[in-house]
Amino acid sequence: MWFYSNNHQFRRQTDNGIAYLQATVKEVSDQFSGKASTSSSSNQAANQQSTVNSQTDKIDGRWTKRTATIYIKMDNATLQQAMEEAVTAWNNTGAFKFTIVHTRKNADIVATSSNNGGDQAAGLAQMNENTVTGYFIDGHIYLNKAYLLNPSYGYTHERIVNTAEHELGHAIGLSHNSGQSVMQSSGSFFSIQNTDVQAVNNIYNKNSAKQSS
Repeated sequence: MWFYSNNHQFRRQTDNGIAYLQATVKEVSDQFSGKASTSSSSNQAANQQSTVNSQTDKIDGRWTKRTATIYIKMDNATLQQAMEEAVTAWNNTGAFKFTIVHTRKNADIVATSSNNGGDQAAGLAQMNENTVTGYFIDGHIYLNKAYLLNPSYGYTHERIVNTAEHELGHAIGLSHNSGQSVMQSSGSFFSIQNTDVQAVNNIYNKNSAKQSS
C-alpha cells in the first residue's frame, strides 16, 4: 500500500492493470453468454494499444480517475506561463485535476513546445490509450511557437492560454466541437465553458470500459 501511494508509475500501472482485468473478465463473461464472436479476436483486442492525434483523430479515451500528473517544459517563458495558467483554469472547474510534477518519469502527460511552420495546428495532443478499456496510458501536448509566438497570426496571451486549455481538454478526453466551447476546432477563441465542464462530467460519470464486438 505504501508503494502504491508513493510511487506514481506503479500506481498508474496498477490502476490500468485493474481496468484491464475488469475488461478481460467482462469479455470472458460475454463469450459464455454468446456476445463475443471468438476467443481469438478477444485476445487480439486485449493486447491492442493505439495513439490518437488531436489533429486527425477523434479523442474518446479517459483516465482511470479525474486526475493526471503533468510535466511542463516549454523553452519559452510565455508558453510556460500559458500552460500553467491553463492547468489552473481546469483545476478551478473541479471537473478534473492536473498535478504539476517536476520530472518526466512522474508524469502522465508531458507538455513541451514545438516550432513547426509546416503544421497547421497551433497546438497538438497525442494520447496513448488501451483500446480495450478506453483508458489513457500517457500523453504528450505540444504548443507550436511557429504560430503562437508569430505576431502575424495575432495570438494574444489570452488566446495562447485558450489554446493550452484546448489541448489539456483533449488530454482529459474531450473531442472537437463546433459550439461556444474551449474545444471548438479553431482552438483559441473561447476559454473553458460550462458546457466543457459538463462534457468532462459526462465522460467520467459513465463506465469507460469499451464493449468488445
